[in-house]
Amino acid sequence: MKVHGVEWVLLSVVVLVGSVLIGGGRQGAEFAGSDRQAIAAVAALQPAYRPWFDSVWKPPPELASGLFALQAALGAGVLGYYLGFKRGQARARRERADAGD
Repeated sequence: MKVHGVEWVLLSVVVLVGSVLIGGGRQGAEFAGSDRQAIAAVAALQPAYRPWFDSVWKPPPELASGLFALQAALGAGVLGYYLGFKRGQARARRERADAGD
C-alpha cells in the first residue's frame, strides 16, 4: 500500500497542528534542562557535594545550540544512511531471489 501525496500533506498538517497545540500551551514557562534539575537534586540530597572538575571551556549559548544542532544533523545523516543502506541490501536480496525463480 503506497501513501499518495495528499495523504502526506494531510499527515504533515496534523503533525504540525498537534505540535503547535502541545508546545504552545507553555506561555511564560521557563525551560530548565536536565543538568540544572540534577544539580538541584544533588544539592538537596548532599549539600556538601563538590564536583570533581569544572569545564575547560563553556561556549556562548548561540554557539552551544549551533553545535547541538550540528550534532543532531550528523546523527540523523548517519542513521538515514544506515537505514537506506539496509533497505538497499534487502531490495537487492529480494531481486536476486526473484531472478533465481
